[in-house]
Amino acid sequence: MSPRYRFFAGKGGVGKTTCAAAFALSLSRRARTLVVSTDPAHSLGDALEMRLAATPRRVRGSLYAAEMNADRALSRWLGARERSLRSIAARGTYLDDEDIDALFRLSLPGVDELVGLIELERLGAGFEEVVVDTAPTGHTLRLLGMPRTLADLARVLDDLQAKHRALLQSLRGSYRRDAEDDVIEELRQRAESLRELLRDGARAEFHWVMLAEELSLAETRDGIAALREEGMPVERAIANRITPAPIGRCALCSSRRAIESTVLREARSLGLPLDGVEDQSSEPRGLRALARVSAQLQAPFRLSRSAGAAQAPAAVESEMPLELLTPKETRLLFFGGKGGVGKTTAAAVTALHLAGSGAQVLLLSTDPAHSLGDVLGLPLGDDERQVAPRLWAREVDATRAFAARRERYRRNVQELFETLRGGSQLDVPYDRAVMENLIDLAPPGLDEVFGLLAIGEALRRDRVVVVDTAPTGHALRLLELVPKAREWAQVMLEILLKYRRVVGLGQLAKDVTETARELRVFEELLHDPARARFVAVARAAELPRRETERLLAALRRLRIPAPVVLVNALTPPGCSRCRRIAAEEGRQIDRLRRRRRGWAMLGAPAVAPPPRGAEALLRFGRTWTRIE
Repeated sequence: MSPRYRFFAGKGGVGKTTCAAAFALSLSRRARTLVVSTDPAHSLGDALEMRLAATPRRVRGSLYAAEMNADRALSRWLGARERSLRSIAARGTYLDDEDIDALFRLSLPGVDELVGLIELERLGAGFEEVVVDTAPTGHTLRLLGMPRTLADLARVLDDLQAKHRALLQSLRGSYRRDAEDDVIEELRQRAESLRELLRDGARAEFHWVMLAEELSLAETRDGIAALREEGMPVERAIANRITPAPIGRCALCSSRRAIESTVLREARSLGLPLDGVEDQSSEPRGLRALARVSAQLQAPFRLSRSAGAAQAPAAVESEMPLELLTPKETRLLFFGGKGGVGKTTAAAVTALHLAGSGAQVLLLSTDPAHSLGDVLGLPLGDDERQVAPRLWAREVDATRAFAARRERYRRNVQELFETLRGGSQLDVPYDRAVMENLIDLAPPGLDEVFGLLAIGEALRRDRVVVVDTAPTGHALRLLELVPKAREWAQVMLEILLKYRRVVGLGQLAKDVTETARELRVFEELLHDPARARFVAVARAAELPRRETERLLAALRRLRIPAPVVLVNALTPPGCSRCRRIAAEEGRQIDRLRRRRRGWAMLGAPAVAPPPRGAEALLRFGRTWTRIE
């Protein structure tokens, strides 16, 4: 019997991990259940208060948990098929064993999406229920598009194998299927079976987790629409961390409840059952706390009525400590951290202050689920738009950039075959198809490389570039891609040079050379603390703090300077609940302070409603203070 898959999806920081773990706990009372994280920045082990690995580990009773290791899964998957894949490459191209070895040694960007569903099927064997804690929205949708990626892979491999089939047919008068044909057919069948699984409401369902906030609701609408467009069954929406009624007067809680009440009424238009979970005042970690969340997930949800809008206490304004964030030589500034900590707001505030101080600034979002336009209160797209004096903004459409580069590649191939038409060097009907389709073998994360190139492009002009990144796991993958992408470009150039007598060089080689040069310049800049830096945005809570510490450690390994941590949404004094939260935040800041290794710490207060638009963002920036 195959398991039923329950996917928990949503914007970063909304509490997918908590809700997935709590739901899995309730399912395990009646069924053998696995909860598994596919987010490269895992926090499932933190929520369960236990160390997890890629192999399912028993938590309690019939509940098991795992954190997917995408690199290991890909090695296992490729290892079982490497001989056949090498054989297909040798038969269908002019590459020799040395070339094929070089390509197989290269790291593949996007492996977590490439093998994610296949690995889920493997891990789920023997379980009745599999609950999936996914990555944030943009990367989840890419993971769910993996059946199409597999089908494309099968199609390109079939084109490569077609030349071998035709040759044997002409020499022997017949062709017998071999192991390579079996691998291609396996990929076709797996693509189709996974596509059917994701659309079968009896075997898979999606739970969309959101916060009762405008930005979260906007992303929820887009995400649910994307799932429905693909025919995937959405079970319900879950509004997490709803502010409970304060005991006594509390301006912050009252203001939040008024905003939440409006958003939740609007959420009824999603056309889904809407469940709610109250904020727990302390992070729900461990089975006892998760059981409380589980009880709320199963209880009927009633939309509470707010007594009316109340203004949160005004935060004290001061001069923004801009010199800590951006010394005069700074050319490139990344903002990153766990989903939902306020990266986009912090990036926008800093860009506005830099522009106000006289710098020419470009503010870029590289998160596939953009919210930069929402924060600025302006419609943004892939083309730069001036949003304030000396400030331009852009939401990078990496898929569009990759599509444009791919189309240029196809034109280069067509020009090459026009030049060689009538020659005896190429078996045109097969080689043309292979070369035209070869770029479709690009791994799923390669479009992010072209997002990087957009940053490099912007740096060529005399501007400071401020980058709003995707949540931690994918932001790190973006930065790790720089040397990997340069390695890809170098290997491709070496192969082109080796076979220049067969395929010529032309525009394709020029493009690859230029890409390698851009990536080398960008990589040098990343490691220069005088010109580039990464600002880690955090929250003063256990899970975000742990993820921030892992992020800073990873940046040290990558030799990317990270001299500032911004602790966002610090709770001001108010009701007794707010005072308890503020005390816990103080303890988390002390823990961060003890781990400090040469970086400064800034603090920003919690405000309701969140700042939207240039004027509100600038005011919010003036409330930031240094934490000694």
